[in-house]
Amino acid sequence: MHQKIGNSSAMSLGLSSTETGLVSKGRASAGAALPGSQDWISLLAKSLPTEHTYKARIEGRIPADLRGTLYRNGPGIFERGGVRKKSLLDGDGMIQALDFEDGGVRYRNRFVRTEKFVEEEKSGRFMNGTWSTRAPGGFLANLGVGVKSQAGVTTLVRDGKLLAFDEINPPYALDPSSLKTEGQYQVEAGKPSFDYKAHTKIDGKTGDWILFGTNFGRHMTLDHLVVDKGGKIKAKGSLRSPRSTYLHDFFVTERYIIYLLHPVKFSPLPMLLGMRSIMDCLRWDASLGNLVIVVDKDGKDKPVILEAPAAFMWHSLNAYERGDTIVAEFVGYDEPDHFIGLDPAFKAVMVGKSGNDKFPGKLRRYAIDLRARTLRQEIVADAHYEFPITDPRVQCHASRFAHLTYQHHKGWFHDGIARVDMKTGEQARFGFGAKHFVGEPIFAPSGGREGQGWLLAQVLSGETNKSFVAIFDAENVASGPVAKVMMEHHVPFSFHGWWQQA
Repeated sequence: MHQKIGNSSAMSLGLSSTETGLVSKGRASAGAALPGSQDWISLLAKSLPTEHTYKARIEGRIPADLRGTLYRNGPGIFERGGVRKKSLLDGDGMIQALDFEDGGVRYRNRFVRTEKFVEEEKSGRFMNGTWSTRAPGGFLANLGVGVKSQAGVTTLVRDGKLLAFDEINPPYALDPSSLKTEGQYQVEAGKPSFDYKAHTKIDGKTGDWILFGTNFGRHMTLDHLVVDKGGKIKAKGSLRSPRSTYLHDFFVTERYIIYLLHPVKFSPLPMLLGMRSIMDCLRWDASLGNLVIVVDKDGKDKPVILEAPAAFMWHSLNAYERGDTIVAEFVGYDEPDHFIGLDPAFKAVMVGKSGNDKFPGKLRRYAIDLRARTLRQEIVADAHYEFPITDPRVQCHASRFAHLTYQHHKGWFHDGIARVDMKTGEQARFGFGAKHFVGEPIFAPSGGREGQGWLLAQVLSGETNKSFVAIFDAENVASGPVAKVMMEHHVPFSFHGWWQQA
């Protein structure tokens, strides 16, 4: 089944029981040319306006114990009515679901029917500002107007719902089976919510769910919420941030939450005046260094604030306690030139160019001594990494192995998978080749020990201009994928995913 939505079906997009496909008037079709050069990497910023359902072709053999659903989330639409998003990190959220059953895989993709999506799908044009692109109409159309959720960054299953997060507002809930959008999900039922960030943590031993957000008034605040596996609120807190900045991820241990405040300066006034997007209000100032804040989840102890060398973090790997020491591991950049600044790669790709990406993402470790009030940084692996993940069974607790994407050939867009032993530094790698982009690997546990299971990584091939999901034995990455799930089309840049065991 391959369906597209025209204007005649736009009124039924909200909560209709029948999924429909997409392409409204004025939007570029799947085959429309992008501006600038036609290098294969521009496929990452090319819309996928069609919703699909089909049985995927398999190369190799699906492992017998790999039964469940791989969900992924990322932007699927980058243009409407002749207006194109300005950054690869900005677009309407599209959930993918790959159902593994009986040795085969069913593929589906559905757009999250957010308030923004429904409104704009009906009109056939962008009507709302998003974090990299202002709404059409100049500063008057953007004056004092906040952005609406696109629900296109992360996804997870909680409370029987498939949740789709943006960097703002509550997540949207979808039915995990039908992928039908059900509306915004209230983490604290009946209570006002703070603006949740895209990344949350689930304690691998207790099942506690930890969320955080940054909120701006006269001062920026850092807010957190701890929810047990039964849905009861265990702890919550808020503190005034010593720095106004942009955060995407954080760290959690058994007792603590750790915020890494890198020196990305955020000045919201031009945004509130309708002059700039949120992204264009960000500036990097390495001279300020990092501030690292350790917060007691229960609020019993005062926060500890420590300094560290400047390093930009998109994603943490894990954090855990070792006596009076907190170990926090992450991928950090000496400068985020691929994201903000002069001609960053994430904007350049939107017009078919390469842009700046000189600074690699290094695998780093903070050792935080709470008693001595000291912080020591170590570079665990000095290559170019991103999307670090650990076995979810040990999240927030002592862990040994990291799985990441890595760059073998020049450019920010990674073409391989790596497994790093965080104790010895030993690495195992597999590269797909120069004309491939590899997204975040998702860990599907199998067996009883840490690191035992399967890695599922979505790959865009510049040789076929289509995507596939590669399945690796997590303990034998260097041998390459044991199977591939082949898509009938390309998939744009996909951020994050979730494995739900059957």
